[in-house]
Amino acid sequence: MEKQQEEQQQQQPKTWIDKQANSPYPIWALSALSFATIPLATKRLPGMPSLLQSFAFGGIFAGAGYVTHVGDAENGAGIATAWCLSWTFLNAKRTIMSMKPVPLVLLSTVVLDTVIYGKKTLEVNGYI
Repeated sequence: MEKQQEEQQQQQPKTWIDKQANSPYPIWALSALSFATIPLATKRLPGMPSLLQSFAFGGIFAGAGYVTHVGDAENGAGIATAWCLSWTFLNAKRTIMSMKPVPLVLLSTVVLDTVIYGKKTLEVNGYI
C-alpha cells in the first residue's frame, strides 16, 4: 500500500510546466494559431511560414494534442516536441529577421510549447 502511494506521489505533476505537458491545450492553441495565420501566409507576409506549412503544422499540432487528450501524454509530448523543433528549424531565422509581430508571436508560442513538451519528453526518455 505504501509503495502505491509513493509511486502516485512521484507521478503527480510538480510544476506548472509538468501540468501543462499533461494537457492538450498548449499544443491545440498552437494549432489554432497556425490555422489563424493562414490568411497572412497566403499574402506572403515576411516572416510567415508558407501556406502549405501553415496547414500541415496546424494539423500535426492538432494531432499531437489529440494523442495527449486520449491519455497518451508521453507520446503526445514526443510528437509535439519533434514537430515544434521542425517548425523552429524551418522558420525561426526568417521570423526573427522579419521583426513582424505576428510571426514573432507564432515563434514565441512554438518555443513555449517546445519547452513544455520537450521537458516531458526528456524526462520520459531518462535524460533528466
